[in-house]
Amino acid sequence: MPIRPAIAVALLLVLAARTEAAEIAITLDDLPYAVPARVGPEQGRDIVERVNRILAAYDVTAMGFAIGEKLVPEALPALQAFAEAGHTVANHTWSHPDYDKITAAQFGSEVERADAALAPWMTGGKFFRFPFLHSGATAEKRAAAAGILAALGYRDVPVSIDDDDFQYNSDYMAALAAGDAEGAQRIAAGYLAHMKAQTAHFQAMARERLGRDVKHILLLHMNRINADHLGELLAWYRSEGWTFITAQEALADPIYGMESRYDGPKGLSQIERVTWKP
Repeated sequence: MPIRPAIAVALLLVLAARTEAAEIAITLDDLPYAVPARVGPEQGRDIVERVNRILAAYDVTAMGFAIGEKLVPEALPALQAFAEAGHTVANHTWSHPDYDKITAAQFGSEVERADAALAPWMTGGKFFRFPFLHSGATAEKRAAAAGILAALGYRDVPVSIDDDDFQYNSDYMAALAAGDAEGAQRIAAGYLAHMKAQTAHFQAMARERLGRDVKHILLLHMNRINADHLGELLAWYRSEGWTFITAQEALADPIYGMESRYDGPKGLSQIERVTWKP
């Protein structure tokens, strides 16, 4: 399997990327586990338990955003394992819809339905993340969602470091399914290079646009590539002097309380949203 252009670019970028020690929270979307159509319950439980072991090895308390309709009986042990490991379970809507494609009323129903399903696990506060990071393409729609979340007692959890781990995971799983171990390793290397480059990119953006660094929130997914390679990524952060904090600690940074200046359909880092210039 040849190296995909995006991977090659990421490899080049990371050679030039420079980061400085900062604080970072680890968050994982699509619990109980990502792409259940391609991952069975036993594999999903294995992914969660391996991610849990990696997080414990680096003394990381993570926050995971669960999709309500995915909480079928056979998947519940995976979510329970995540919660029992001491991590925070949060709301990622009932069916993972794109808020840009539904009404505010439909959004409210999605949040409420997931709220009821996730109630047994949300014991450490109520936190929410928009699927695709789409929080409303207009000021009016953003305000409507904010009102719904506030009424239900939720705190929105944006991200500062956005990335494409889901795409690398898709390619990685395809390579593994094809028996292409060498290709899977190349994709994993590209993934790690991409994550390092994205970290440097958003750290530099924060300093350039805000005049300071921020308490970073990293977007990841509960998927196979992270079960296999998250340890290498966390080892890199530690080697660079980064400190792992909780998402709750990161949310104390004023950037996460700032209003978005972006009107449009993109899912963006909070740094981009609050410094957007049309």
